[in-house]
Amino acid sequence: MVRRTGTIVAIFVGAALGALFMLVVLGYLPSTKADQAKNRAQIPDNYISNPPAQSDFYSGDGGFRYLQNELNSSRRNAIVAAAEKAGPAVVSLSVIQVVRARNTSPYGSDFWDFFFLPPPSRERQVLSLGSGVIINPEGYVLTNEHVIEGAKEIRVTLINGDEYPGRLVGSDPVTDLAVVKIQSDTTVFKNAILGNSDDIITGEWAIAIGNPFGYLLDDPQPTVTVGVISATNRDIKPERGQKAFYRKMIQTDAAINPGNSGGPLVNAMGEVLGINTFIFSSSRGSEGIGFAVPINRAKIVIEDLLKYGEVVKAWVGINVQQITPEIARSLDLRHNKGLIISSVSESSPASRSGLRAGDVLLSVGKLRMESVGDWEEVVNYSRAGRPLPIRLARSSDEISLVVVPEEIPLRLAPKKKDKFGLQVAEITPTVAGYMGLRNRNGVVVLSSDEKGLAAGWGLQEGDIIRRIGKYDVTSLSDYVKTMSQIGRGYRVVLTVERAGEVFLIQVLT
Repeated sequence: MVRRTGTIVAIFVGAALGALFMLVVLGYLPSTKADQAKNRAQIPDNYISNPPAQSDFYSGDGGFRYLQNELNSSRRNAIVAAAEKAGPAVVSLSVIQVVRARNTSPYGSDFWDFFFLPPPSRERQVLSLGSGVIINPEGYVLTNEHVIEGAKEIRVTLINGDEYPGRLVGSDPVTDLAVVKIQSDTTVFKNAILGNSDDIITGEWAIAIGNPFGYLLDDPQPTVTVGVISATNRDIKPERGQKAFYRKMIQTDAAINPGNSGGPLVNAMGEVLGINTFIFSSSRGSEGIGFAVPINRAKIVIEDLLKYGEVVKAWVGINVQQITPEIARSLDLRHNKGLIISSVSESSPASRSGLRAGDVLLSVGKLRMESVGDWEEVVNYSRAGRPLPIRLARSSDEISLVVVPEEIPLRLAPKKKDKFGLQVAEITPTVAGYMGLRNRNGVVVLSSDEKGLAAGWGLQEGDIIRRIGKYDVTSLSDYVKTMSQIGRGYRVVLTVERAGEVFLIQVLT
């Protein structure tokens, strides 16, 4: 009987201890301080201060609210941060362009030729849209030249919908860049940070920000597309008649669509690496092959546009030619690739620095001279007063020297504008050296007013006017005196030299 009673007691005690243990495990009774500390260390602080309700539990290992916080945190990645940093500086540009179109005759193109008349033309206004990026708090916007080309009116829309008139500060067709000033003296604008495009890594994140199809979306908020830097230093072969010179471009697979032109391409830190410019596409939509002008090259253009309203190129004073195997054999050159200097202008920076015809250019700074395009790039981005370290081969020696480019002589030469709207410059000794002229008589045509009579004379920039009627033009003062004596309504014959060829042109005053 005693043995049976002990057995029953042991069973009850065991059951009680087991139940107690289960309550502790399930959390209904407190565990030891050591266990509590251990459990607390495994649970996040925000989970302790805000314990989830029982209905919020996703599993026994944590709370749904905690998992949701973790997911929200992971969504805010570097791409989001970069877009938030650069996005407020992206603007939409609405441009009214003036396009001149020729009227056609229902009787065919020969109809006007029959009467010896050019087909009449008319102007029409076209609305185009593009993007831009604010580059300083004063409201200067960097965009593409083709976005604002022929602009009669520019409107700039910010990310918050505020709209301002824009004024064209300057543009450069060669680099396809332009700067527009937002017309406001009181607003401080959010500007983007310009990065270092020489430090780009192929394969790093690339974020294109802009306003594609803005006229359809009707929304000032820019869109964000993401890809990588596909390649750098891409040279694009120019099409016939193309003004832009696309060299050392950034290639990306981030989607760039119509309307994105002029918007920034930024890195994962929100810094502008380039200006989105064009795409290769068979469907006029993004196919993952887009190109941007590197921002370091744009910085050089920006400096000139803000200071002068145009790009002021420098004068070095040499002509170069691609070395062919035949040329290398004929001249007994050790180098059968690269560029050979074919001529050096008199009184030029190159001549004073010691460059000679027959020298082989090896490199300018860090850029190897392997094609004529490489030298053209040097000319496009050189500026007066900024030294160019040059390494060249002469006979069996390699020589290093420095050339300091100068301002183009035509900008420094005396100039006048006549009463017909034609601006001409005197042929000074440096102008003659710059243009390769042996005869200094005459004047050089610089430009003509669009609304002046001279705009219809057919003259081009760089033409040389040698004679007016029967009178020789020996100097700028000769030209001014002779043109001042010509009245309105006369037909005058000008003797003009263009690219070494001399011809006569009859103009109506």
